[in-house]
Amino acid sequence: MLARLKSNFYLAMLSLVGLLIAAFLTPYGLYRLFTGNIVVGATDLVMVLVSSCCVLFAWRTNNTKGPGLIMAMVFCIGAILVCISLGTDGVFWLYPFIVFIFFLVSPIKALVMLLLSLSVLVAAALINPGHIFDSIFQLVSFTVTCFITSLFAYMFAYRTQTQREALKVLATTDSLTGAANRRTLDEALISAITQHKKSGTEFGLMLLDLDFFKEVNDNYGHKTGDNVLTELVPILKKMVRQHDAVYRFGGEEFVVLLADIKQADLHKLADKIRLGVNQHLSLPDSKKLTTSIGIALLQDDESWESWLHRADLALYQAKHQGRNKVVAG
Repeated sequence: MLARLKSNFYLAMLSLVGLLIAAFLTPYGLYRLFTGNIVVGATDLVMVLVSSCCVLFAWRTNNTKGPGLIMAMVFCIGAILVCISLGTDGVFWLYPFIVFIFFLVSPIKALVMLLLSLSVLVAAALINPGHIFDSIFQLVSFTVTCFITSLFAYMFAYRTQTQREALKVLATTDSLTGAANRRTLDEALISAITQHKKSGTEFGLMLLDLDFFKEVNDNYGHKTGDNVLTELVPILKKMVRQHDAVYRFGGEEFVVLLADIKQADLHKLADKIRLGVNQHLSLPDSKKLTTSIGIALLQDDESWESWLHRADLALYQAKHQGRNKVVAG
């Protein structure tokens, strides 16, 4: 449980908001019901019920976007009903909801929802003067403070989101080539095996290695070698399907993971890549580079380590047979 919360920020935030809503709104809602305020009591308990169901759904499916949006919408509607029913006493509940909503949906969605809610409350206050706010001064003060709070919450949430996305890129991407890194490859292989067991989807693996790359570094320098690796990744991505992925395995070795592919098609595509690399990748003196490729189709009840090892052995055979070849493992 703790591992999932640490690895999934949105699930953690969704769970935290749901826990706080259940802890603080449940007794308040029951109190309102017992004191005869049916609208506010029912609204509070509905928010508690919806939050609990959404958190439970997110835990079972690992889907946080839908539940987060539903919770945010219910909170906005509930806050409006509470403010209209309780008047000034209910206005104070809007401020914690401002914070909650930015944890549930994207910053721009949260800002739009809050501004719409604020507009509805202001309209209701103007239509029925004296019901929600005692004076125009109170209405203006509430509007300004809510707007400022929402704006600063948006700025903080947006910055946090961009920093989190940047960290994710750093954690999952090879800094030199822009391909996905080894850590991401391991996770993708595990996911592929899980999907294969559930749905029978066939997955293919290519492990490719640039031939004589050490000589490139020795004769042309490591900067040229780095440029070659950087140029290789776009070439690979252009020749595979959009949903297929390219990973840097280490050094001059790269892995291409392909979903829903047959053995014959895997071999055909690998040979296309071999020819494409030779055609489009060259050194400063126009000397063409070649690549050796080992391929392996995922077998039933096979571990990802064994699958990757078969592709590695096939690559070794391709090297041993003279390089610039495709060998199936």
